[in-house]
Amino acid sequence: MTEKKPFSQRAKELWRYFTLYEKIWFFSILILAVLFSFLFPETDDPTYTLRFSDLPAAENAVLDFSGTEDDFILGSLTLVRADGSEEEIPLEKDGKVITEEYTVSPGDSDTMRYPLPALRAGDTLLLEFAPDGEDTVFCAALLAGGQTFERAVDTEEAAETGEGDFYVNPLNYLVPVWIITVLYLVDVITNISCELLISKQSKWNFVISLIVEVTEILICILCAYRFATLAVTFLFWIPCDIISFVVWNKHPDRQQEELTVVKSLKPWQDVLLVLGIAVWTVGVGYALTFIDVQGGILANSNVTVKNVICYLDACASAVGIANGVFILLRYREQWIAWYIVAILETVINIMTGQWILLVLKAGYLTNTTYGYIKWTKYIRTHREEIAADAKRTAAAA
Repeated sequence: MTEKKPFSQRAKELWRYFTLYEKIWFFSILILAVLFSFLFPETDDPTYTLRFSDLPAAENAVLDFSGTEDDFILGSLTLVRADGSEEEIPLEKDGKVITEEYTVSPGDSDTMRYPLPALRAGDTLLLEFAPDGEDTVFCAALLAGGQTFERAVDTEEAAETGEGDFYVNPLNYLVPVWIITVLYLVDVITNISCELLISKQSKWNFVISLIVEVTEILICILCAYRFATLAVTFLFWIPCDIISFVVWNKHPDRQQEELTVVKSLKPWQDVLLVLGIAVWTVGVGYALTFIDVQGGILANSNVTVKNVICYLDACASAVGIANGVFILLRYREQWIAWYIVAILETVINIMTGQWILLVLKAGYLTNTTYGYIKWTKYIRTHREEIAADAKRTAAAA
């Protein structure tokens, strides 16, 4: 019967299991993640709405934004008729309807006045907008029927009261945003732990990876984005982690049972892989562009940004699937896949303002280099051992 080791001894063995570089890397990423969680917490940045009520009939009404201090983005213009019906006014520029964001910029005189369609007596105009940067003063005057209706809002101060003809449109996260910040932090800690164990060819990375998958599923749901990653994580990664643990457990290194034997792909396999990822990216990315979610982390983003993220997400999910297969089959190319995923997700995190997760991507890129070098060295040594065994067998025969 094996004697049970005390906790202090197991802790010491675990500490000695990692090299000095690995310890420095892990705690550096951990400290940065905690620091970023305080400096850049997830925020529920809303859009704002100005209301112009009881308007007179007018054929040539105009919105004048003189006095606005900085750039603002017009989200939508909606006319609520006296009978209660609503008409959304298409945003136009140079006589053409635009699908991208319309920016009101004090430095661009062409954007400081916006013509409106004919108004009827008793109409109400709803103007939805958001700061293009830091909160600041937004001014809008509606000129109609010889009358002027002026509104001036300091969004940072007025958002706290929401009085009069100004109100806030929250992003409608399913939970308080501080919970999302905590999930980001858990994602960083568990991911870097998993990455470190993979680089050491340890089968226990898959146990930690299950926590990673659950955390990332929650982040995707609560932020209402990255639906390709959500589906792939749930349908592929969780089963893959369980199967990979069993497979790795069946292929221990002859000299160190903790290690798993690893290998590399052939060139023709690389070509087929690239083609498969390209087809997946185009097909799934296009399908994702039809999913329209009003709330979540992309609520204030324009159509172009949302579509770009759809294709990036599709590509990241495709490479992620390839990565999972590589890990399952113990191929060194999983580290190259990690490089690509890290770069794609870095772009997504920057576009969505998820600064805490950029710490994780920094950890990915550094540890991926470390892991690739370690696996390459192991493969070379393992091949030499196989060749030496073959020579000894031939000599003995």
